[in-house]
Amino acid sequence: MTIPRAAAAGSAFGLAWGAAARVWMRLISTDPEFTWTGTGVILASTSVCGLVLGFLYGVRRAGWSRWWRLLSVVWLFVFAGPGFVFLPAFLLGGLLHLHRLHWKLLGAAAVVSGVVLLWRLNQQEPAGFDPVLMYGGFLLLSLALTAGAAEIYRPRGRGKSTPVRVVDRVTGGG
Repeated sequence: MTIPRAAAAGSAFGLAWGAAARVWMRLISTDPEFTWTGTGVILASTSVCGLVLGFLYGVRRAGWSRWWRLLSVVWLFVFAGPGFVFLPAFLLGGLLHLHRLHWKLLGAAAVVSGVVLLWRLNQQEPAGFDPVLMYGGFLLLSLALTAGAAEIYRPRGRGKSTPVRVVDRVTGGG
């Protein structure tokens, strides 16, 4: 997959995640009013952030420098305000997708800490909501977020290899 295609796919996934998050927010809200401006900001920001993660996927596969991963800080804008409960899932939840057990456990603990944080915040101001919808939806959104955030932690790809010519395959070299 080329870098532009990876970025476009990431943007689409970011937009889908933002739409799912917006629907979830609407379903758990005790005062379900929303503005088109707020919805537009959420969808635009998650789309741009998804584009960044898709770009990071492409550059990682191409073997580019790891410094490109610093672009992931644009996600911090999404977590401003009430979205901060997703921050643990983004910062450390991507570790769930690595191969070592200790990294997976740390990633799982990050996702669970977000759920605990959300539960704790709701204890201060209990509202009439369906807990399965609240915490189940949050958990699903967090797990989807970890899949994108894994790009921050995955090892760099091998880079672009030189194409192998048919003659090289037949003769065993060049």
